[in-house]
Amino acid sequence: MSKAIVGLDHVIIGVNDLEAARADYRRLGFTTAPIGHHQGRATSNYCIMFPDTYLELLGILRPELDSGPLAQELATRGEGLQRLALSTPDADAARADLEAAGLHPDGPHDLARPSEDPKGIVRFRNLQIPPADTANVRMFLCGHKTPELMRRPDWMAHANGACAFAGITVVVEDMEPVAVALGKVFGAAAVATVDHGVQVNTGRGTISVSTPAHFGKMHPGVAPPDLPLPSYCGLRVAVSSLDATAAYLRGEGIPAERVGGAIRVAPELARGVLLEFVPG
Repeated sequence: MSKAIVGLDHVIIGVNDLEAARADYRRLGFTTAPIGHHQGRATSNYCIMFPDTYLELLGILRPELDSGPLAQELATRGEGLQRLALSTPDADAARADLEAAGLHPDGPHDLARPSEDPKGIVRFRNLQIPPADTANVRMFLCGHKTPELMRRPDWMAHANGACAFAGITVVVEDMEPVAVALGKVFGAAAVATVDHGVQVNTGRGTISVSTPAHFGKMHPGVAPPDLPLPSYCGLRVAVSSLDATAAYLRGEGIPAERVGGAIRVAPELARGVLLEFVPG
């Protein structure tokens, strides 16, 4: 694995109605940071922060501006997990490492949004990985230039006990090219064959790769998503206590089920995301 890639950073959950999505996730027990507006872009977000990772609810509030790929993704795939961001402390070094592995990264590119509390400009230096390099599994590298503006202790206190973005599931038609591609990103030793398909140890969290035929082994009792493949569909969030999380969800009247060592919430309650709480 490249030393310039340190694992999962965040995942983008594309939504049609940003305020309604925020309300849904707050009911699920997540605290959201204040709204952020991307400079010169159509998009705004609410982030759900953990000490090293986060979830990003992303919507379009200024449609007259460039929305990047989000508008098309919402039109073709609907709400849900859109793209995965990997963490890099140095996007320029990551570019060199990926090129050495035979990939063709684009960038780095600088992105910014204002922050009112704390006051300042949140800045990122991101590196895009072309879909052709990852067998169309969409991911990019996110380099945080102002991490001190991203996290306050009260933003990381979640009523459901959540403490980390722990993993993600992607469903593909053919596992072999995906395994080869992810081996170039993370190193071949990070990619392992398991019952449900392929498991990638990113260094911070896991990527689970499955086909529709193997999906039930990863998510028992759940049909594979009716989405263009490849598609992200399952999100794993670590919590400090499964019992406390279950009690919180019961208290809110949110249907959830214990499956193995996880608590599952159906996609219709989480903006198209198959959400699983797992031990932290």
